[in-house]
Amino acid sequence: MTETFGESEWTVSDARELVHELRRIAEGDREYDAIELFLALCEYLDELHGTDPARGRYGFGSFYTGPQFEQLAAAVRAVRGPNTAWDPSSNRMDQPVNAAVTLAEGRELVDWMEARPAWERQVGLCLRALYSYLDQLYGGPGLFNQLLTPLERERVAAR
Repeated sequence: MTETFGESEWTVSDARELVHELRRIAEGDREYDAIELFLALCEYLDELHGTDPARGRYGFGSFYTGPQFEQLAAAVRAVRGPNTAWDPSSNRMDQPVNAAVTLAEGRELVDWMEARPAWERQVGLCLRALYSYLDQLYGGPGLFNQLLTPLERERVAAR
């Protein structure tokens, strides 16, 4: 397990706490969208990770590695199936519930946030780590392009 967000200085626990507080000081729409996207992606991972016996609670507290990661990735890929293209005619959401940006727009927002100073950069680095992790779970770069349905998330968490 890895507890830091890629190149960010923040751990998963620290980032989740800090980002909730940052909602109060976000000055622009893009910063606020990045915060909401971060929170929504963490909540999505909460559902995919399921109960964490080591932490005694539900959810995403670290990035899985090794066998834990392989087991989660296999469950995600089995539920998702072999078709990795986004289907615009499906009823799947292409954006997290609480974000004003699509998953694709969120990828662009990462670059913008990383170029900002201070906390905005840290949020951008955390978002990059989330997208990278989700891409890996889905099978490779750019493959995290749609959310699993609630029923599919339950099946992954029950692995």
